[in-house]
Amino acid sequence: MKQTSLPFEEESKVLSPLERLSLPKDKDLPPVIREIVTNAPQNRKIPAFIASLSPLCAMCPRVRLHYYYDTRPSALLLQVLIEGAQSSGKSFAADIESLIMDKTLKARDKAMRRLEQEYRDKKKTRKANEKLESEPETTIRVVPPTISKTVLTKRADMYERVFGDTLTFWMFAEELAQVTDAGKNGYSNLRTIMRTSYDLGSLFGIDFASDNSYSAIVDINICSMFCATPAALDEYFDKKAIEGGNITRTILCKIDDDLGEDGAIFIPYTSEQRSAIDTMLARLMNETYDNDGGLQPTVDLDMSWLDKTVCKWVRGKGDEATLSGSQALDVFRKRSSVSAFRIAALCQYLYMQEETSSLTLDIIQKRVRQIYLFMAEYILQNMLERWGKRFEELNAKREAELKPGPKENLFDQLTETFTREQLNLLIEKQGKVTPDKVFINRWKKLRVIEIIDKNTFHKVKKGGRS
Repeated sequence: MKQTSLPFEEESKVLSPLERLSLPKDKDLPPVIREIVTNAPQNRKIPAFIASLSPLCAMCPRVRLHYYYDTRPSALLLQVLIEGAQSSGKSFAADIESLIMDKTLKARDKAMRRLEQEYRDKKKTRKANEKLESEPETTIRVVPPTISKTVLTKRADMYERVFGDTLTFWMFAEELAQVTDAGKNGYSNLRTIMRTSYDLGSLFGIDFASDNSYSAIVDINICSMFCATPAALDEYFDKKAIEGGNITRTILCKIDDDLGEDGAIFIPYTSEQRSAIDTMLARLMNETYDNDGGLQPTVDLDMSWLDKTVCKWVRGKGDEATLSGSQALDVFRKRSSVSAFRIAALCQYLYMQEETSSLTLDIIQKRVRQIYLFMAEYILQNMLERWGKRFEELNAKREAELKPGPKENLFDQLTETFTREQLNLLIEKQGKVTPDKVFINRWKKLRVIEIIDKNTFHKVKKGGRS
């Protein structure tokens, strides 16, 4: 009996690893993230979740955690990229950034920057030989992406001088192009710093002889979020950034709206939601600074319960890389897991900070594990789709350039009687560009071959035919 195929609608769809995963329901997300994602339209829920992560990590600079594959402590440090075409509605990220930062770090920085400006004004208007008091020791947290390396180093060193410890900078740009433009000036090219700032304890230093400059070796930690068009992203993440490791430290969120789709509209926050957000943000500020303006002790967050899940995911992706031969998958999987682990740690910390919560530890861990698995897959797949092919090309080219040439020369590798096709295959294998007819003519002049016909040749030994 002839078997009939099922209608298209009834055919079983093979789901991708990411499609088999999901984030917890809106109401089950951690505080602040919960309110933001709940009010987001359906096509912006995941982008809203991701856009809230890095600013909230910047709000938790005293949290320390141990990642299974690292030997030193980690901090909550993330670098997020929101990619979308022009007029795709990337401004939602700026709204989320303002919601989290305006009443917290920006408000604190405003007072600090006023002290700096007052000092500069006094310096300009002072009389000749008038002695000026010492420059105020300010601890600025929110910095523009156009900041120079010297100023950034000075601000990071001020943390050490004032607090005796490091803090996290917050950096945001609605247009990545301004970061790229600033980077064209060597003093504002932050590519190297963005790599070291991803890891706690990774030092950066500058040393100048000039008295007007600033020299120090510091631990610069940055949480960032940049919005970008595809063209701006291509320009910023060039060959050096792809090979140097900048891309693997990022979380890419692509805004892929259907053609002709209406703009995304977020629901305004209710007074209860605003109150819940403000309460949690104030609590995070209190977990950073004590009543005297100093720093609170660091918090060692126990995430060891997640180690088995982390190892299983990382090793599973390593097996996939071995079977597929994908160098990009093998490289990208590692930091995808690191970033996802930090996201999971942030969420656990937020759950634990909510005083009104009645969640048990088992429920928290179940949700946090779900978040880790989804985000590890999400980060990896977006990275592979955006840069995987280019990474493979650059890696193959580099390996080909470093690969030693053949031990035997071209002529010696040919059989006693060989064809033009054999010669061409060997030429292609060795990556040579010289045409076959050139080799044939050279060997003929040297009298080391004789022509049997136009496509067949025989090697000749000294003293006659072999």
